[in-house]
Amino acid sequence: MLGYILPEKPELRVREFELYNGYYCGLCKEIGENYGQIARLWLSNDMAFLAMFLGALTGGDDHLEYKHCIMHPIARKPVEAYEQAIKYASDMMIILGYENFMDDVRDNEKASWEAKLLRLEKKYQKARKLHPEVADIIHTNLQQLYAQEVQGKSNVKEMSECFGKVMAAVFTGYNIPSEQLRTVYTFADNLGKWLYLLDIMDDFEDDMREFRFNPIVDLGIQSREKAVEMAEPALYHYLGEMAKAYDLLEFRKNKDILDNVIFLGLRRITDDVLKGKERDDDKRSICGIRPF
Repeated sequence: MLGYILPEKPELRVREFELYNGYYCGLCKEIGENYGQIARLWLSNDMAFLAMFLGALTGGDDHLEYKHCIMHPIARKPVEAYEQAIKYASDMMIILGYENFMDDVRDNEKASWEAKLLRLEKKYQKARKLHPEVADIIHTNLQQLYAQEVQGKSNVKEMSECFGKVMAAVFTGYNIPSEQLRTVYTFADNLGKWLYLLDIMDDFEDDMREFRFNPIVDLGIQSREKAVEMAEPALYHYLGEMAKAYDLLEFRKNKDILDNVIFLGLRRITDDVLKGKERDDDKRSICGIRPF
């Protein structure tokens, strides 16, 4: 994932921040137990949000336990120990991480890692067996997206739609109430479109400087001002559509934290990217680990 789905931390109450960290640390421990310690390095706030969002739609009360952590061996950290959505989020993280890895290998960005591919393949196959239909949708749409990364043939709208379908599959692959399924799909579809466009906007100047493919650059846009002019209306449109779908959903818990992310965190990160601001948490997790 991309690491953009973040809470506005100063606006969280102490208990809310502790609970959010509990989901993050619970996801980290789940990944370590089921997929090995190295897989923890791919952890991102996006997957912690996925676990909290799905758990809020379907789960019971939260139960925090305080445990030692590989990143914090002295102080005990809060860990959400029983929420089933955390297990699902860990599976999705492995599936998405594998797809991202394979794309990097295709682009020769991680050629030196090819000897480790078999171990990652085993992790992927383990997760895929649990969620074959979701994995197939993710793979199909990412392949369609990558196929459009051809010089002179960029279609940003179609590429963002592919990632929208990826996120829709991720969010609706869980056992959520059937009456909320269509609304969750709409929410996640717009979230995926927003994520894709925000990411290529965030990478615009670096990609142009390093001569890497970027759909915005491929359109012939060479200045940040023009890039912002193109991306800003669509980004805020996706945020608006997300908010409309979100307001129709019924959550059983943690709505204040989710409200913070949807109405404050996503807006703040959008503003920061459009302004070209450097962020201390730029594509990083709470623990400071770079996500995949």
